Formats: sequence, C-alpha cells, structure tokens
Amino acid sequence: MKTKEELLKKYEGTEFYDCINVHYGSKESFQDYDGGLLNFDENAMKDIVGAEKLTYPDFIDIQIQTGKNYRGGFMLCYYYCPMGFKGEVEKFGKGRICFSRIFIDGMYPDGVWFVDKEEHVWMSIKGFEDLKVGDCVSFFAEPYRYIKTGDGKKHDFGLRKPTQIKKIEKYDLPTDDDLLMQNINQIICESCYLNEQCSRMNCIRNQRELKELRKSMMKFLKDKK
Repeated sequence: MKTKEELLKKYEGTEFYDCINVHYGSKESFQDYDGGLLNFDENAMKDIVGAEKLTYPDFIDIQIQTGKNYRGGFMLCYYYCPMGFKGEVEKFGKGRICFSRIFIDGMYPDGVWFVDKEEHVWMSIKGFEDLKVGDCVSFFAEPYRYIKTGDGKKHDFGLRKPTQIKKIEKYDLPTDDDLLMQNINQIICESCYLNEQCSRMNCIRNQRELKELRKSMMKFLKDKK
C-alpha cells in the first residue's frame, strides 16, 4: 500500500475511516475501546524490527489488522518500566528457546507496581545455552516491538538481550483472579475520593469498605465475562 487514498479506500465504511482521515501524518496515538493500538507517528516505525521495508500506510494498516492481538504484558514493559522477568523453559528450537510462561514485574511512572504474564514466548537462545527443559530462571531483558509474520503481518512486542540470568526454584504465576484484582485495585486507587490526600504508600481508606468494594467489583467483572 503506497498512498493515503489506498488506505482510506480499504477502510471506507468502517470506524477507522474518519480516524485515518483526520490523524494521518500526525503524531497522535490511540488505544481503542477494544484494546487495539494505533500510532500515527511515522517516527514510531524506526525501532520496529522487521518494519524496514514498510511504507507509512502499511504501518497503519498492520496496526489495525493486529487489533488487540498483541502481548499486552510486554507492551506495558515497553512503554513503562520493566523490573524483571521469570520464565520456565518449555522447549528449544534452532537458535531459540521457548518459555511456557513468563512472569512480568514492572512499574508505572507514578511508582505503582504491576504484574502480568505471557505464555509460549520464544526468545533467542543467546544467554540461555546452559538451560534444559523444565528449568526456571529470573532475568532482565529489553522489551521491543517487531513485525510478526505467519498469519499475515502483525505488530507485536517481545523480549531480547537478556542479562542477569539466574536459575531459580519453581515459582507460581499469579492466577487470572490475581491479575484481575490488580486491575481492580488500580481502578479503585485512581478514582478514590481520598486520592489527593493519599501518599500511595499506605491506604487511608476504610479497609472493610475496600474489601466489600473489591468483592463486588470482582463479581461484576467475572459475571460480565
């Protein structure tokens, strides 16, 4: 795809048409209601592995086609502050290693910590050569963006250049309920009526009230699923 007109023609009649028409060539970026990412800044293409031959319209098109099908945990690490990772080795490929799951530990700019997980993650074998299937390791790595091929081109996030690699004992990943509760706590904290008086170190809200609020929000979100 070479021109704005070709891109607009492809998305004519969709919710993306006006967005492309208004923001094409700008530095705006969005996360839509369904979780998809759409960055119009052409400079954002420069650090994407595999995007060297993409045109600007291709870059926009690939993001739309990707939608919410990207590794959200690694996305948070790319845009914010990764603090470390833990992985369990699943298998090996030619020059590559696959972790059955990776636990993510990170921090938002305001100092609030977050945890997440990704499953079936492939990385370069470099640095992990001494591991075997079933081993667990802690490590640090650089989050990066790349163009994933296979089932069409997609925009995704991964890890590379691992350092501080250390074997550890088996570990437990947070459950889906644990991760959901993390999101609930973040929502409560950001919308709290005591927000301006709070140091974000020790919660000053009534703990019994918080417990009931968390319980009701958890039920609502799980029923909604």
